[in-house]
Amino acid sequence: MRPQFLRKQIESLLKQTFSDFEIVVSDNDPNASAMEVVSSFNDDRIKYYNNTENLGMIKSFNKSIDRSSSEYIVMVTDDDPIENTFLSSVFNLYQSYPGYSLYGGFKRKHKSYLNVEIVKRENFIMEILDNNKTTNLLWSSCMIEKASALKIGKIPDYGSPHLADHVLLALVGNEKGGIIINKMFSTLTSHDSNFSKTNFDYYYIACVGFYKMMTNQVTMPLNEQGLKNIILTHLEHWFISNIFNLKRYYSVKNIDKNKIELINGVAHKIMSLHFMRKIRFRYFIKQVFFKSKLVLKIVK
Repeated sequence: MRPQFLRKQIESLLKQTFSDFEIVVSDNDPNASAMEVVSSFNDDRIKYYNNTENLGMIKSFNKSIDRSSSEYIVMVTDDDPIENTFLSSVFNLYQSYPGYSLYGGFKRKHKSYLNVEIVKRENFIMEILDNNKTTNLLWSSCMIEKASALKIGKIPDYGSPHLADHVLLALVGNEKGGIIINKMFSTLTSHDSNFSKTNFDYYYIACVGFYKMMTNQVTMPLNEQGLKNIILTHLEHWFISNIFNLKRYYSVKNIDKNKIELINGVAHKIMSLHFMRKIRFRYFIKQVFFKSKLVLKIVK
């Protein structure tokens, strides 16, 4: 738990224009470092729980789902800001279109800003995982039905937190469909203590877990091959984006040649997976451009 991030996040959440909500804090620190932060707010809407042991990220997230008391929930980390009109916006969508398992904001290609779409359950996974249709998705920009989250087994714990949020949104929306608006209500914050900047083997584990989870558990007999292609393309896009973000970080902002070697190692390990071999050429081209830009920056 990171008390400094938690305090700032709670301060922000309490500014929501929709006030009828609760904040469930599952403290994964056995020393209860978040207790003092929560107590300082003196707000009954904040519910504090200590896990008594470090359960790991996913198990702690799932504890939060279990501890929530509302029909719909939003998954929020301690460091990703959310617009103060978010809950009002998704609640209005819920009132206008009741009965869906997900209401949220996504960045959609070829759609006008604030455009609202009704996405049927049988189309949901293909719509949000297709990078040619949806270019950004975050669980902190979505409100999901708790019953549907419980039905799918909550957040998948395949050994890595990476992409688990994408699986959660895809499978929850696959239950009853969703109402999505072309607007992102939250953003990812980049800082030196991001989990994504370390533990590089988790990227390999995530690729294996995501692929198996989505191809083995999701069945769409009418267009099964099309779905598998979208799942694989989504995974490839995520892999390229994250690996080169890491390379950029450790080549420019926080130069560390040892980290670059580790990143290259895990990248080649991922590309050795039978379902990721087609990405090798795209990776090679991206690497050439990346090195060229890096040299130009150094020369300048």
